[in-house]
Amino acid sequence: MPQRNNDDPSLATPVGLRHSLSAHIVVQKLSAALQGRRFRLKTEHADLRRACILLTSGSGEIGGKEPVLLVAPAVAWLPVEDGHFLRVPAGAQGYVVWLSDMLTKNALGESAESAQLRYLIDRLVVAIEIGNVESIAELEHAFNAVDRETRRNERGSWVYLSAQLAVILVQCWRVSGLEDVSIRGGSAVSIILMRFRNLVELHFREQWTIARYANALKISHDRLHDICVRTLQRTPLQLVHERLTHEAGQRLLRSGFTIEQVAADLGFRTTTYFSRFIRRQTGVSPGRYRREANGIPMHSGPSPPVSFADWP
Repeated sequence: MPQRNNDDPSLATPVGLRHSLSAHIVVQKLSAALQGRRFRLKTEHADLRRACILLTSGSGEIGGKEPVLLVAPAVAWLPVEDGHFLRVPAGAQGYVVWLSDMLTKNALGESAESAQLRYLIDRLVVAIEIGNVESIAELEHAFNAVDRETRRNERGSWVYLSAQLAVILVQCWRVSGLEDVSIRGGSAVSIILMRFRNLVELHFREQWTIARYANALKISHDRLHDICVRTLQRTPLQLVHERLTHEAGQRLLRSGFTIEQVAADLGFRTTTYFSRFIRRQTGVSPGRYRREANGIPMHSGPSPPVSFADWP
């Protein structure tokens, strides 16, 4: 009977890479610290062109041309550009993983979903305050496994890391809403809505106008309005306001911020304007919203969505 070959090449790190795994993946674990920290995302390793960030507690900011706020639990995937950095305050925890194109594409595999994942890897994708406990647990397990394996750098590390990175990519795909698009067939309208959703997630705190969203999508204001109304029965402005209202509600309920701080963080010029906005959206003032939030009905209008799950 033939003996098993313990040098099975399918389990080995590709030739020439076993001693240079750090050229393809670098992991920075973010342990709770007493001071804030800042990390450059553009490294001296030219091959590390993508970064994936998991924030398990606290908050953070991806800085660059278009700053992005992260509120845990959060995950972000981005192609790294000059000027990109991650800033986290004291107490924040999580991981930053830098990846090469070779390892990223190896993790994609050749499955039916690979085409959807390829769309993800070339874009900034962010999901914050993720409500799915199982997704967070799987992401944290995968990031932790990647951290351990990178430090081991043993036989089979390439295969092991590719498998764990595939888990991370799939979870990013799911929690960001990209999965919803593929389930619905990835029509042109669905793709526009998905891109709009991602832009809203990135920029709603900056109070972008609908015209600016349309310009970023390279479609007219009227086309965006028509797509949203026909598909979701809501205008683009209503969708943005729903996201902003949900974020405001979460901060009023979960943070110790004053109303003035919440208003400023969400891009409102004055607390008065913020209060008017919340009253118009929920029927009550921010102060009352905070006081009466423990299971007591506060208004008869439609509740702001907990997530973008109802978007295609």
